[in-house]
Amino acid sequence: MSVEMFAPAWYYVGDVSKEYQQRIEELFKPFISNPDNFSDSVGWNCNVQTSFQHVNNQSAPWTQWLECLRPQVDEFMDELQPLSDIEIIPQEAWVNKYHRGDHQEYHDHAVPQCNLSMVYFHTLTPGEKSNFKFYNNSHMLYKSCGLVDVFNLPTGFAIEPKINQGSLVIFPSFYPHYVTPNNSDHERVTLSGNFWVVPDDKASPKACKLPNP
Repeated sequence: MSVEMFAPAWYYVGDVSKEYQQRIEELFKPFISNPDNFSDSVGWNCNVQTSFQHVNNQSAPWTQWLECLRPQVDEFMDELQPLSDIEIIPQEAWVNKYHRGDHQEYHDHAVPQCNLSMVYFHTLTPGEKSNFKFYNNSHMLYKSCGLVDVFNLPTGFAIEPKINQGSLVIFPSFYPHYVTPNNSDHERVTLSGNFWVVPDDKASPKACKLPNP
């Protein structure tokens, strides 16, 4: 007999090819280098600079970005094996910039018509971790009932994916996650997106769908 696990949480991590990393760098360099495209994270309990809901955000090359991520999205779909033809409908995308001390608070992306999210790690400090972590809500249940005080349980409050510069993480939008402070003078940059994944016959005819390769 042994202790078995059930109902495991999951996420996808894949590394974008060097060719497409370079392409994304070229596409986004003008946008990221312009401070007029960013503002303080109003309404968020953090100090990150973001293009989220900024008036200039739509000027970023989001369609080309998604085209560069196509191999990883296809790999993700192959892993999960959809039950039918589906549509991946982009809802919103944005850039976050983290300077020394900047962080992202505990949050999720569970908003209407959003069930899948992704983060592309555009720029990381060489040799430093991404500091992106999923929060394990079940750990608090184990703690509140006292089991963490009596057993060495196979659980923890945070899960940190193994991420490199150029990695793409895809996960259910309801997953809580956070980003710990940037402890270097090197700017950390991420590109994020939210999506609505539905069976093909339920997609709106007017939906802005993920472009074909």
